Amino acid sequence: MAKFVIPEDGNRSQFSVYANHAEAFNWFLNDPLVDVELGDATRKTKSIPGHQRRRGPSDLNPVNVTQSQADYLVDPTLKSGNAKPGISFILKTTKNSDIDEQRQFTTTGRTLDFVEYFSGKMKYETYFYPANGGRHTLKLGAAQGG
Repeated sequence: MAKFVIPEDGNRSQFSVYANHAEAFNWFLNDPLVDVELGDATRKTKSIPGHQRRRGPSDLNPVNVTQSQADYLVDPTLKSGNAKPGISFILKTTKNSDIDEQRQFTTTGRTLDFVEYFSGKMKYETYFYPANGGRHTLKLGAAQGG
């Protein structure tokens, strides 16, 4: 999974965009964004203190569990099921484009910040359909004469 972080600038808040593949999102842009390195999985160890445990509600003689060590994996790329964080949105090229392309992504930021940042940075005139609002049109970048 690819993650792009757009830093805050003035009134615009920081937001992130998540895609299954970096190339899928960068296809729409004049200047490709760099995928944030999430890091490698690391193995950690923690100490579990000794404690008493009852075998059932009527157990009058609890068992003492000795202190032990537990190993676990910390993986920043791990996700639960198919869930991606944030609000789902679709990018679709407009009818004015020669190419008909549509792809779905998610963002953790506000729609306002997304539209403000990406308007004028698109390779093609593109519709932005957020799950929580109406359609916005993202304009072409300066290299395309827009």
